[in-house]
Amino acid sequence: MLSQKQIADLLRRCYDEYRLKLFSFCLARLSGERGSADDCVQEAFLVLHQKLLDGEEIENPRAFLYRTAENFVRRRQEQISKENKRNLPLEDAYETASSEDIYFDIVEQIDYEELARQLIEALDDNEKTIYSMRYMKKMRVDEIAAELNISRPAASMRLMRLKTKITDMVMQLDFEKGVG
Repeated sequence: MLSQKQIADLLRRCYDEYRLKLFSFCLARLSGERGSADDCVQEAFLVLHQKLLDGEEIENPRAFLYRTAENFVRRRQEQISKENKRNLPLEDAYETASSEDIYFDIVEQIDYEELARQLIEALDDNEKTIYSMRYMKKMRVDEIAAELNISRPAASMRLMRLKTKITDMVMQLDFEKGVG
C-alpha cells in the first residue's frame, strides 16, 4: 500500500504527464465539447485517486486513466443522446406531425361516446357493476370491496381484469373501417 506522499507524487506525475493528452482524447470523442471533456478528465483522476486511497495497486496508471475516461465519455455521450431525443428540433416536430395526418384523421372521426357505450355494453353484469362503482361513482377499491362483500385484493384483481379486458377490446377495434 502506498503512503499519502507516494499517492500525491504519483497523482502529480500522472496529472502533469497525461492530463493534456487525456483531455484531447476526450475532446475528440465528445465532438469538441470542452466542458464535458474536462469533466471526464477530472472524473478519471478522481477515480484514480480514490482507488489509490483504497489501497488498490494500479500497475499502469496511464491505461487506467484512459479506460476510466472512456467510460465517462460513453456515459456523457448517452446523456447527450437522451437530451437530443427529448429536444426534438421544431422543424422535425412539424415533419413528424404531418407524417401522422392519417392517424389524426382517424382519431377525429371517432365518436368516443358511442365507443364507450359499445364497450360497456360488451361487459357482463358483474363487470358493469364494478365499472360503474369505480369510474362513474368514483369509489375507492376498499369501498368497492365492502360493497361487494369481498376482500380488498379480490376487488383490486377484478378491477385489474376489467381494465385489461377493456384495453384488449379497444386494441382489437379496426379504426380504418369505423370503430366497432
